[in-house]
Amino acid sequence: MGKTKSETSPSSRPPINWDDAARLLAVGLTPVEVAQLVGTRPGTINARLKRVKSFRELVDQYRHAGESRPKEAYKRFCRLVYAHLERQVRAGNLRVVLWIADRLKLIRPTDAAPDPDLERLLQSVARDGEERAQD
Repeated sequence: MGKTKSETSPSSRPPINWDDAARLLAVGLTPVEVAQLVGTRPGTINARLKRVKSFRELVDQYRHAGESRPKEAYKRFCRLVYAHLERQVRAGNLRVVLWIADRLKLIRPTDAAPDPDLERLLQSVARDGEERAQD
């Protein structure tokens, strides 16, 4: 007996929200960035853009809507980013947790000498965040 697709490649990933992906592409994120945010591979995003005309049209629709209503587009984009950050925190992504804590100034220096390993990790997270912000 042959195995079904679900038996040969079990997937614990949630389904891709293509509407969110279209909105993210419309605000200018690259397929690589969108793939990270929606939990898939960049090739999946690129293939959808190349092969699915209705998806390309949806991206264009959101792009034009964003041009006419920038505040609304910005609010939607923020909600998507917050949702992604929440997923990363719930998944236990320590780099994201530390980056958020650093940005919210939840980590404060103390009179005691800081742990060198923690200090290096926080500096690395801060550099990564700054590099992404500059890109």
